[in-house]
Amino acid sequence: MSRLSFASRFALRHLLLSASVGLLSAAYVFGLLYPPPFQAMLGVGPMFLLLLAVDVVCGPLLTLVLASPQKSRRAQWVDWSLVGVLQVLALSYGLHTVWVARPVVLAFEVDRLVVATANEVQVQDLPLAPKGMQQLPWWGVLPINTRAARDSTEQMQSIELGLAGVSPAMRPGWWLPWETGRAALAQRARPLADLLRHRPQDAQRLQAAVDSVHLPIEVLFYLPVTSSQSREWVVLMDGEQRLLNFLQVDGF
Repeated sequence: MSRLSFASRFALRHLLLSASVGLLSAAYVFGLLYPPPFQAMLGVGPMFLLLLAVDVVCGPLLTLVLASPQKSRRAQWVDWSLVGVLQVLALSYGLHTVWVARPVVLAFEVDRLVVATANEVQVQDLPLAPKGMQQLPWWGVLPINTRAARDSTEQMQSIELGLAGVSPAMRPGWWLPWETGRAALAQRARPLADLLRHRPQDAQRLQAAVDSVHLPIEVLFYLPVTSSQSREWVVLMDGEQRLLNFLQVDGF
């Protein structure tokens, strides 16, 4: 058997194995850690898919280069083991990167909802959060309300942190249970019909979102949704402040 024929056979097997692991990894990331709309809102897709593609392709390519029928069985296993270790390390790095940046908090702040990721939350302050909210979720987001400053000193500190990009959504000492914000949420929510009038260029997408929730536009409201990566999102709500759908439209 020629070296190329021998190497191609093992490279194809390696490619099938790598693709299977890659599909499982993608399902874990996009189905569990970053379900819609957070994968688009935080821009994780292109970065992770590029890393995954490189990992899936490079392993079989290395096998194609290294495999040879002239090598002993021991030498072949050493080659495959080294390639496998490199692939595992690269994939582990990618999964760790998206894990630490996963969305964990959806916070109501004054007049908007804010998505905070695990690496943005000040985890050293988690003991200051209310009971039941002192641990970040392993997947999914924790809906929370945020409190106002207790005094002028705290207000100034909050302004300074806000200018540095640290909002109350990232500070567990400012968290409150979601239910405590329902009245303010109802007061701040704006009629969806207003957004439709102000953004006629997005009328088709807005109407599609209305159709998807099977409710008349007259009973629907919206709030802007922001994150460290994007400000051009809104959430659709009904009159009971239930979050129905997210849409990539500028709500400001």
